Amino acid sequence: MTQELRAEFAALANRSSDVLIIGGGINGISIMRDLSLQGVTVTLIDRGDVMSGASAASSHMIHGGIRYLE
Repeated sequence: MTQELRAEFAALANRSSDVLIIGGGINGISIMRDLSLQGVTVTLIDRGDVMSGASAASSHMIHGGIRYLE
C-alpha cells in the first residue's frame, strides 16, 4: 500500500457518513446522487478513477428511459 493510499484511508476513517458506496460506476454514482438529493451524507470509494471500469467501456450514453425513473 502506498503512502498516498494510506493517507486517503486515514482521512476516510475520520469522516462521518450515513452510507458508504463501494464502486464509482454508473450505478454507484446514480445511487450517490439520489441519496444526496434526499439529504443523506454519502461517501463513495472506488479502486480507481470514477467511471474508469466497466462504465468507461460503454457507449457513453445513458438510456433515454432513465427519465421515467425520476
